[in-house]
This record gives sequence, C-alpha cells and structure tokens, in this order.
Amino acid sequence: MDIEVDEPFWTVRRPQLTFRFTVGEPADPATLDDGDTLITGPGGEEWFATIMTPDRVRQVMDGWRDTGESLCGAYLRVPSLVVVREPGVESMVRAVEDLYDTYGTLDDTLPRL
Repeated sequence: MDIEVDEPFWTVRRPQLTFRFTVGEPADPATLDDGDTLITGPGGEEWFATIMTPDRVRQVMDGWRDTGESLCGAYLRVPSLVVVREPGVESMVRAVEDLYDTYGTLDDTLPRL
C-alpha cells in the first residue's frame, strides 16, 4: 500500500476513497494503533474517523484513571470510532473500505463533514 508522507499527514489513495491520516508523533505505518483520518469519497464527500486498536483503547482508558476523565476511565465515547483488531495503516484502510463497500456510503457509520 503506497503512503504519501507530508508530515504530519499520511495520504493513502485507493480506487474509491482517499485517506488522510494525521500522525502526531513519529510512527510507523505498519504499527500505527491510533489514527485520526479524513476520508474523501469519489464525489468529494468527506467523513471523519478515529481508528484505534483494542490495546490503544485500553491504554487511553487506563490513562484516564489518574486524570479523572470519563469517570476515571470507566467509558470511552467517540462518535467516529472504528476499532480494528490489528494495528497498521493497511488494517485501518481495509476496515473503512469494507464499511464503504458494505453500505455504499459512510453516512450511516461515520460523521460527515
């Protein structure tokens, strides 16, 4: 999978969708476990996704134990959340592409911009 790097963005162009990941700190596309992503459809429509692995979700919630956020990490609420089993940009892209292929849009699954 080709990734265009223009820090702090990584862009992946696929036949139907273009993904623009925001990467905040040095990261490896093969092991990325948390990515905020702007997704552009074939007609120019745009959606937003936060894509995380279960391990990363657990790390975030565990970190909130000390800060008190979300009842000390008792819950996580993210309207744009897609959880992928495996880390990496490829896993993240494949998951969103599957949602798009299944529904023909992302309107019912992700916030539209």
